[in-house]
Amino acid sequence: MKRSIKYILLFTALIVGGLVYNSCTDFEKEYEDNLVEYPEITVGDFSPKSGRPGEEVTISGTNFGEYADAATITFNGVVASDYVSYADQQIKVRVPADAGTGLISVKVWTHVKEFTDEFTFIPGAKISSISPEEAPAGTQLNILGENFGTDASAVTVTFSGDVEAEIVSINENEIVVIVPDGGVRGAITLAIGQQILTGPVFSYPFIGLNYEFNNDGDNEGWVTSHNSSNEVVGGFMNVSYDMTASKRRADFRHEGGASVHAGLYPIVAIRMINKPNSGNFIFDTNLGKYKNGSNNWDGILQGDVYYFDLRNTFGSGATISTDEPTTLTTFQWKVADITTDETGYQVDWVKSFGSVQELEEYVTPPPGKYVFEFNDSPRAVTLDVYDDWIGKPDQSGWAGPTTTAIEGGYCKVSFAAPSDGVNKNRADFVYSFGGKWGAGSEIDKEPWVYSKEYPIYAIKVYWIQNDGSLGGPRPAKGNIFYDRLGQFSDDYAAYNVLWVDASTWGGDNDIKEEGSWWQIKAADVLSDELGYWVDWHRTFKSREELEAFIGL
Repeated sequence: MKRSIKYILLFTALIVGGLVYNSCTDFEKEYEDNLVEYPEITVGDFSPKSGRPGEEVTISGTNFGEYADAATITFNGVVASDYVSYADQQIKVRVPADAGTGLISVKVWTHVKEFTDEFTFIPGAKISSISPEEAPAGTQLNILGENFGTDASAVTVTFSGDVEAEIVSINENEIVVIVPDGGVRGAITLAIGQQILTGPVFSYPFIGLNYEFNNDGDNEGWVTSHNSSNEVVGGFMNVSYDMTASKRRADFRHEGGASVHAGLYPIVAIRMINKPNSGNFIFDTNLGKYKNGSNNWDGILQGDVYYFDLRNTFGSGATISTDEPTTLTTFQWKVADITTDETGYQVDWVKSFGSVQELEEYVTPPPGKYVFEFNDSPRAVTLDVYDDWIGKPDQSGWAGPTTTAIEGGYCKVSFAAPSDGVNKNRADFVYSFGGKWGAGSEIDKEPWVYSKEYPIYAIKVYWIQNDGSLGGPRPAKGNIFYDRLGQFSDDYAAYNVLWVDASTWGGDNDIKEEGSWWQIKAADVLSDELGYWVDWHRTFKSREELEAFIGL
């Protein structure tokens, strides 16, 4: 019994001691600021006395310590958070983006000092647009905006991340540069002092082949030889041999040759259906025949897509520069010495690609990967279309009709007239996938395929202002959203890109087919836009892939 009491007393003593210890600890924490004495700080000077957002400012003084988290520095009351360096007698910090002209204040722990001289805030530069958005090297490019200053030595403009441009002139609202060699498609970068701005996407012209025979009667400069006949009908160039010849021949060549770029677009491919089983099928140029004139292609896809790599040596031993464009004055496929009974062949397209993977994805795109661009020859788009986008006209109860045309790299949808503020305009952007529009609004078509691998849907679109200029991605008064997928996000509206994450739309399905058409609703437009132009509509694997594509 005495033993039990002894243990109880000991346990009680430990508990009481622990409470006392904890109480002391809490007491010390509660009054720690009063018990520790921090040395008074002094401020000496700051430099420079003025600057833009991101400008590095050096503050001198004493007793700043070595702990940056203890300091709070404000410019005109706006807290600066970007420290370049922090030491006991010197702090280097960047001017916050939304600061204004006013006093700089330095607080370290509980001590606060304020300079008597004001820091003069120079408003940050802003880019509103570039013109042109596509041009070859050597072209003058105008960067429009505000607060650029006038000191060209403080400004750097780069293309494709690291290709610097020559500056021709600069004023507060415009910088003129020369487009440099060596760039590819991407956002320009403008550095003014320490301020770094990412501008709109600039594109170098596509230098390669992009021939599709979508317009009946238009051979796009391609001809055939040796008494053969050719006709563009139904999306193909149909070539027929002279069957009276003992050996048939019908070379497929482009009049005037072709421009290629073996560095940016080295893979040249042709889709030729019903290629003859006998004879010769040889790519031939003024530099020589590809691979010594043999039929040894770099690869064949799906049995009718033939491709080769321009970076290889031609039969003459010649090579093509990968640093600049090359004009091949002779550019043809020799299709000769045919003795079998084929009467001809069909060409679907001739194109250049950046890689074999890009070609493979073009020939057999993964489910859910959609790339719609509008680079075809200029043409009108009507209701009787096959695999095409159209601004749906004559929608009941809405002003109309609308028109759709492919022109200048855009799908242009135009209203009959601007809204008068009372009558609404509407022209949904609708796709007929694998079929065509029928009577009324019915569509005979294949399903749209959604894939969880490509959940990001994005469109680059410009609403056309009443004066004909390109506006933002939305009408001033009206709606644009993705039917079935929901509202677009405006995160990239500065780039005229709207996007939506459809990852939840497909549920748990990796692949989901949608039986009825997909469309982007453009409705309830009460402002005076003339319509809209679509640059592209694509799907992406991730938001990061989208950002990389638009140059962020």
